[in-house]
Amino acid sequence: MISHLRSWLALPLLIVLACAQAASSDPPSRVGRLSLLDGDVSMRREDSRRWEDASLNWPLTAGDEIATGADGLAEIRIGSTALRLGNRTAVDILRLDDERIRVRLDEGSVAVRVRSAEPAAAIEVETRHGAVIPVGPGQFRVDHDEATVSLTSYRGDLNFRSDDSDIIVTEGRRAHVYIADGTSVRWDDPADDDFAEWVLARDERDDALGAPRHVSPEMTGAEDLHEYGDWRTSDEYGEIWYPRDVPSGWAPYRSGRWVSVAPWGWTWVDDAPWGFAPFHYGRWVLLGHRWAWVPGRYVARPVYAPALVVWLGLPGVVVSSGPAHVGWFPLAPREIYLPSYRYTPSYVRRINITHVTNVVEITHVERDRRHARYAYRDHRDAVTLVRGDVLRDSRPVFRDAKRLDEGRWQLPRVATPLPPIDPVRKIGPDRGERSHEKDARSDRRPSPRERDDADDRRDRNRDRETTREPAVGSSVGAEDRRPARAESFGVRPMERRDDRRDHDRERRDAERRERIRASPQQDGLEPPPRQSQPEREQRLDPRRQHEQERRERDQQHMRQLQLQQNESRREAEALRRPEQRHIEPRSREDLQQRTDELRRQQERRDHTQRQFEQQRRRDVQDRQRFAEQQREHERDRREQRQAIGQQRELRREQQRLDPQQSRQEREARRPDGRQDGETSRGRP
Repeated sequence: MISHLRSWLALPLLIVLACAQAASSDPPSRVGRLSLLDGDVSMRREDSRRWEDASLNWPLTAGDEIATGADGLAEIRIGSTALRLGNRTAVDILRLDDERIRVRLDEGSVAVRVRSAEPAAAIEVETRHGAVIPVGPGQFRVDHDEATVSLTSYRGDLNFRSDDSDIIVTEGRRAHVYIADGTSVRWDDPADDDFAEWVLARDERDDALGAPRHVSPEMTGAEDLHEYGDWRTSDEYGEIWYPRDVPSGWAPYRSGRWVSVAPWGWTWVDDAPWGFAPFHYGRWVLLGHRWAWVPGRYVARPVYAPALVVWLGLPGVVVSSGPAHVGWFPLAPREIYLPSYRYTPSYVRRINITHVTNVVEITHVERDRRHARYAYRDHRDAVTLVRGDVLRDSRPVFRDAKRLDEGRWQLPRVATPLPPIDPVRKIGPDRGERSHEKDARSDRRPSPRERDDADDRRDRNRDRETTREPAVGSSVGAEDRRPARAESFGVRPMERRDDRRDHDRERRDAERRERIRASPQQDGLEPPPRQSQPEREQRLDPRRQHEQERRERDQQHMRQLQLQQNESRREAEALRRPEQRHIEPRSREDLQQRTDELRRQQERRDHTQRQFEQQRRRDVQDRQRFAEQQREHERDRREQRQAIGQQRELRREQQRLDPQQSRQEREARRPDGRQDGETSRGRP
């Protein structure tokens, strides 16, 4: 009985854990966007150690790093929040998901504009000495160097938290926090430099455009739609958006390139300055000869998708008689998008809720994708067809796109999963180093030893090819393909190939012996010392030294963080179960002191939070009291007006009922206000 009761009690916990694990397998619903690039701006992806030039409209997620040069400026958009990077700034995105936005500022200046309360509660800018957290919506700036953190609040309040300080920066103030033996603060007015002017100009532009009216402000990239397009209302689709100034033959997902971004896989990066929101949210429809974007149903925070397309063929599957091709076309309104990456049923419902609300239909198509029907499956103005290497090399699509003429290309059936990444072309952690080595080796002529080694490898490969047996089930071997031409000279193909190979080998051996005789070693001179592999790599690519030093610093920093985490974990474990571990009295005292210090810090934070709450409640009470006083004053004035009106009505009624008496009263009163018989000196 007790065992059955325990099983029933544990069932809700298992259900909750299963739901949490399923939700964690979904990719994040919001991402960042590189919305503006000016000057030298570089980025390093999570799955690569190589820095590369940043691209406009690149989707950013956790693990990506952005760095600007001496003349570089960049802007990152995450929904309605904007992060602007100044010169010589390095930013690392630590976390970017549905719950938190954590950004680490390694060096330089970053300006943050928060427009709503929800992102303000989730965003956090970390530095080496503490964390910067906006108290609410506002406009802020953080400058960071080796020993100083400068905090500026142009609008709203800002909170800086470290191990030994908790600082509130109010609106219109600037705090210089110095980290040495202790924390000291120096207050100043906000800085007025080129970066501040650029940030204020960008904010004024956003304020002039206003918040998006037809879509949610939390849709990343929606801030550029009003400037580069026109909104119209359709009876069938509701609000639709037409892009302006598009070239002839333009179609969605044709002017850009495909890149691989984890965890989504193939992701579309458009070339247009507005090309983010229309390609990662909503659907496209062809009205007449013009494409229009349909955002669909209004959702407070829409779910990001890498590309809302359907694929035709896969790299390696021949679509025509030529090389391998792959094609795609955009989804039309009310068509279901099924991702190729891992997802849960709730995720696929949330990503399609703007256009498809019928859960039964989504489940039906998800179980059997053959039930899906697509409007632009065979539409020549919607389908884009390219060679497979265009995707693998991330080349621009527009200049390599094929014209889809009927009868020339035989399209395969619809393939919803995205094309896989070719392992040969996949960017690994050391692809940059290998490419530098290859470029450096290609600039010099091969040495005699390298030529001999290459010839030997070629001979060995040729031997393996000639001695290889035919595959099982094959009709003929390699020698039987062209018997007529070989046997016409009276020599078998295998014998001619062996004689030619032996002749080439003898010739190379003779040349090698001649080089040995003429080498400096015959005259008693020693050959030059052979360089080791690290020396050759450094000589071939001097940039490897800088990358190696950076990797070593990163590894050392990660080791220090790991040691600190392990130490904190051991301290917490010792505090929770002191009876299970042997702790020296001095260590226990240190742990107790550390615990007391942490508790005091938490108490200070709680005290500050309580002060904020009390002040907010006082403000609310003051506003309520003022409103009540206004209502009472208005009520008194209304009652006074009613009393005056009643008196006037009574006087009119009395005059109407007794006009003779009223006339006598008017005649009895003199113009100066004295009754008949009165004098200026008094009564008679």
